[in-house]
Amino acid sequence: MAPSLSFPLTYSPFLRLFRLLDYSFLFYEAQRSGKLPKNQRVTWRNDSAVNDGKDAGYDLSGGYYDAGDYIKFILPYTFTMTQICWGALEFYDGYELANQTQYLDEMVRWGMDWLIKAHPNNNTLYVQIGIDEVDNTYWGPDTGIPTPRPSFFVSNTKPGTDVMADAAAAFAACSALYRDKLHDTTYATTLATHATDLFRLAETALPHQVYQTVVPAASCCYPSAGYNDELAWASAWLFRLTQDVAYSAKAALYTDEINHSSVDTPPTNWDEKSSLVYILMHGLTQGTANATKWSTLARKFAEFTVNPSKPCAFTPGGLYYCYGLSGEDSSVVAANAALAIQIFAAQLSKGSTGSNPAVMAQIERYNNFTQTQIRYLLGNNPEKMPYMVGVHPNSPVNPHSALAAGGRSASTLDTEPENEAHVLKGALVGGPDKNDRFMDQRSNWRQSEVALDYNAPFTGLLAYQVMTAREPPPYVTIPPGRPHVAAQVNGMALGSFIVTVLAYVFAFLVLIAIACYYKRNLLRTWWATRKARTSSAMLESEKAIDDSHVTTSSEEHQALDLAHINDSEDQLKSLVVVTSSLPYSSGSGLGHASDSTIDTYSAGASTPGSARPLLYASHASLPSFTEK
Repeated sequence: MAPSLSFPLTYSPFLRLFRLLDYSFLFYEAQRSGKLPKNQRVTWRNDSAVNDGKDAGYDLSGGYYDAGDYIKFILPYTFTMTQICWGALEFYDGYELANQTQYLDEMVRWGMDWLIKAHPNNNTLYVQIGIDEVDNTYWGPDTGIPTPRPSFFVSNTKPGTDVMADAAAAFAACSALYRDKLHDTTYATTLATHATDLFRLAETALPHQVYQTVVPAASCCYPSAGYNDELAWASAWLFRLTQDVAYSAKAALYTDEINHSSVDTPPTNWDEKSSLVYILMHGLTQGTANATKWSTLARKFAEFTVNPSKPCAFTPGGLYYCYGLSGEDSSVVAANAALAIQIFAAQLSKGSTGSNPAVMAQIERYNNFTQTQIRYLLGNNPEKMPYMVGVHPNSPVNPHSALAAGGRSASTLDTEPENEAHVLKGALVGGPDKNDRFMDQRSNWRQSEVALDYNAPFTGLLAYQVMTAREPPPYVTIPPGRPHVAAQVNGMALGSFIVTVLAYVFAFLVLIAIACYYKRNLLRTWWATRKARTSSAMLESEKAIDDSHVTTSSEEHQALDLAHINDSEDQLKSLVVVTSSLPYSSGSGLGHASDSTIDTYSAGASTPGSARPLLYASHASLPSFTEK
């Protein structure tokens, strides 16, 4: 039986939003690795992977598992921590209103404590624990995680510019959170030290290169496309933390070096942060000499997002969707965009006096975009599904999570068990396709996967909703049961697909008929020529056969004639023998008759009158050919 879920209808809209924010932190508790704390609320989890790092001589246990598996990857990990801390810095009041500051602290501290372990000295950063070849063949509980779990690192002699800089950004952002909001200056200082040390390492370890160059194992899942955006991202956060204008100059320098080919305002994710740099720096430079540069870039990104063009668009149901990126996690692409746009709108609101109607109109459009994406992900979509697990009967029930599923074999992950062993409350799944369709199936990892970076922007958005919402989440008014969804082929309803195929076939046949009509004279000439050539070929073939027959018959006739002559000579010899043995009588005339006979056969040996019928009889038994 599936775990029972209750969805009481007496909650106020605000209490429901409080619960959503709490559930998001429950998801992060479910993703914990290492020895679990005594106040662990997700009680179905166990201590796990407590020996991580022993192969390297360090304690690298703890932290968070990346997604539905048991590997720790640093690039999405550090991006997650940066976004959680950024969202908390911007919308901290929402955490306070929902009474979630304790869980915010626990979530961030658990993640950053591991990141401190991963940076054991100024020259080394551990970037991955576990390998895809071992981990992804295992589909089972946290009590049987397979080994080996090798530890991979970058260093001053094995540079990974991107991951070093991204980790520096995470340390700086979370240091600012602890200093400015959570008021733990000691911890904030520790984090700040790691931030500056890692940024120095990222800049000075040469050559600058992406980390999979020295850690090929990362190419399986999180290969990096470049490092300048991470260098700009880290510079911006260090500027936010220290107010040192040298970091502001570095952020501008690295931003100028970024090459986005045909898209200069790309969508954001764990590997692409340049647009987030624009927004962060816009907020930090308002009213300064550098404001124009960042304002121009930030507005360009915002306009590209709320009025998307290739490669991005809105699905029929209204989800922000970017081709080539959203196919594997459409929910997080939309959530990343919504968080960035909402932070930008908040910056504009702070810097506006309300006297500029154009700016106020922009802010309203940006707020509407954010609300559309949040409400879509919480149930206002064609599937009538909130894409957060455990909040409604229509929520996904089969997230791709080895931790929660309770299965034992990757070959039967969809069927064993029939219902997941545990509800992975608060997990935001990958999301629907470009046509707003969602397949709630564990093996369909592109849609049902869960991951650290999926929940990161959504957590900040939920805090914003707690602060500003005037109505409950959409799923509150949605009755249980997803609507019937017609079968589809390549994103098209099956019936429409069949009609379309038949229409194409009919159109093709019509075109052929039209072409034949206009080329009918040419076709007639071609057919007549072909027919004449065929007839001529047939006649030549038959003539060759007849000639062969005549030749064969003539040779057979000669052979038979020769045989007949030989037979006649044998008969003549026999007759001579017989005649010579008869008594001679001159009166009887017998002797004269015999001589006459002998002379007759001797003279007619070449054309014996009685032998011709035998010859023709023999010839009659051969096959006959009649000339046509």
